[in-house]
Amino acid sequence: MRITRDQAAENRARAVDAAAKLFRAKGFDAVGVAELMAAAGMTHGGFYNHFDSKEEIEAAACERVFDKSVARMEEIAAIADADQRKQAFEDYARRYVSREARDATAPRCPMVAFAGDVSRQSERVREAYAAGLRAYLDAFARSRSSKPSEAARRRAIRQFAELAGALTLARSVARADPKLSDEFLEAVALRRARSPTPAARSRVLFDGSFGGN
Repeated sequence: MRITRDQAAENRARAVDAAAKLFRAKGFDAVGVAELMAAAGMTHGGFYNHFDSKEEIEAAACERVFDKSVARMEEIAAIADADQRKQAFEDYARRYVSREARDATAPRCPMVAFAGDVSRQSERVREAYAAGLRAYLDAFARSRSSKPSEAARRRAIRQFAELAGALTLARSVARADPKLSDEFLEAVALRRARSPTPAARSRVLFDGSFGGN
């Protein structure tokens, strides 16, 4: 029996969601078509009804993960009240470098999940990753500053690199050296917990200086 267009779209989306989780957990090359289709509850033979190649679903999965991360950061950036936006961002950052995030089998952050792997993938996947990273950083910068500028963007990039670097390093030694892993998370958490000086607060309420150098 032929499936409807809506059913086909739903099946494709389910396959992309399953692939996104598997690729985040294992990397692109470690997951085969049979495994990802089984995870989606579909047959291996049905793969080519929805995708021309594994490369296509890799790019689609990368886009799907970034869509979710960018959407969350856009929600924060859209908060009009500066104090509320700042609090929402700090809550986000605290969860980002939490032990729960570190211990997750599949990293929620696409940069942590894919950064070490994507340079070895096809151009199509690399471009999907680059577009997603650019969109995420744009939203990240807007969440940190009500008046975007080159300086504010540089601060935002530095701050995100600190978060992503801490989580990546913490995950890398979580089993071999749990104490060292905790140190990476705690160092960033303590750094973010420091309050700016009154003078700094009077200069700028929410331009990204909080937690910066």
